[in-house]
Order: sequence, then C-alpha cells, then structure tokens
Amino acid sequence: MPAPSATTCRLPASTHGQGTESLASLGRIETASSRFDQALIAFKGALSLAPDDYYLWIETAESMTRAVNNSYLAGQGALAAINAYQLSRTTETRARALAVLAETLDKSSNYRAGINAYKASLALKEDVAVRSAYLGLRARQGFRVVNHTIDSDSASPRACVEFSEPLVKSGADYASFVTLDGAAPKAVEAKDRQICVEGLTHGQRYKIAFRPGLPSAVDEPLESAVDLDIYVQDRAAMVRFTGDGFVLPGSVRRGIPIVSVNPTAPT
Repeated sequence: MPAPSATTCRLPASTHGQGTESLASLGRIETASSRFDQALIAFKGALSLAPDDYYLWIETAESMTRAVNNSYLAGQGALAAINAYQLSRTTETRARALAVLAETLDKSSNYRAGINAYKASLALKEDVAVRSAYLGLRARQGFRVVNHTIDSDSASPRACVEFSEPLVKSGADYASFVTLDGAAPKAVEAKDRQICVEGLTHGQRYKIAFRPGLPSAVDEPLESAVDLDIYVQDRAAMVRFTGDGFVLPGSVRRGIPIVSVNPTAPT
C-alpha cells in the first residue's frame, strides 16, 4: 500500500523554512490555544515533510477531535486517522487509530461508522476509555426506537414503531420481542425499519413493550427495554357515498347508500 501524502496547503510566511518538528510544535501550540484551523495548517506542513510518520498523523487527528461543532475539522481528523491506520504496524497502534477515527466520525455526525470503528478498535485491544466512549455513543446513536405512529383512522387500528436501523429481513421472530399489555399481541408485522402491532381497538389505551435483544440488520440488538404508552383515538367523523355516478330520480323517492363513521349528528 503506498504511503499517504499530506493534503497540499498554503502555510503562513512565518512558517516557511521550518522543519518537521518545528511545525509540529507550532501545531501543538495552536491546539493548546484552541486555534484548530491554524493547528491543522501547521500539522499539514509537518506532514508534507514527513508523510510516513504514524505518530504525526495520529496527533493531527487527535488535535482535530478537540474542535467543537466543526464538521470540516472533524472530517480532516478522520482522514488523518485513516492515514495513521494505514501506516500502523502493531495491534496497539491500529487500535488507537481506529479509536481516534471513531471519535472524529462521531463529531462529524457519522454515528454508525463511528460505532463500527469503536467496535473494531475494541476487537483489537480492550481499553477502558475506548469502551466508555463506545457505550456512550451507542446509547446516544445506536440501534434504538426513534418514533411511533398510530393509525386510528382505519377500521382495524394499529401502532407502528420506527427504529433507527433496518430490521433483519428474514429468520427473526420479532413477535417474541413484543408484548401488548403484558401479553402476546394478536399480530405483529416487521418490515424495513418498523414493527407494527395490529388488532387494536378504538378508544383504548395500551402499553407496548419491546424487550432487550431485539435484533437489527446492523448486528446490534436493542440494548434496553422500551415501553410505550399509547392511546388509540376514535376514528375521525366521516360521511361518504359508497360509489359515484348517482343520478337522483325525478319522481320516485329512492335512497342513496352512504357510509358514515362517528357522525356527530343524524344524517
């Protein structure tokens, strides 16, 4: 694999003629002063002179993780971490590069990729701090319930719960992970990112529960139990004809068939 190269950048005139260590030291000073844009310029200058230095790449990436609410710098940190990983030669250095990569991905809102990078790092080397960061990101942005809707306007209402990641397409018994008021629901449909509980009744309250271990397509089960208290409203009032094209007779009185749902007054 060819060695990575530093991204071309224009350095301030005051840095011209400086060596690798001098530019790296400038990058550290700018980082300590929270001037991360300037730190990146200095580190890139050092890397242009030492493109095969793993530790310089990882230091650049770690510097960028300290920037707050800056997706550009987080992205530059991710690129630096990837280059560090490519240059790593030991299990420990690979694990460190992956952990830093995960942090930069988290800061750039690439949460799923960040979770996967943390998992890959921990698979190489267990680390308390990395494990804590992984669990924190997984709790915030891992496989979880993100929304739920209730279809109360249909004759047979149902509640649908949306997850953050796709569900397993086949081979998973999702009904075994769902209860309705503590018992098995009449019917459960799992498709794409949602699970729908059917057989509900208008005007009733229910507790839908999902137990831990519910599987996802990203090889990450539901971490903790989820309980939802829902209310199925009555259907919206409606009156409609059963068809179209009716012609009212001129002399004989005949009725026209209509369908009504929860009318508020006789029709």
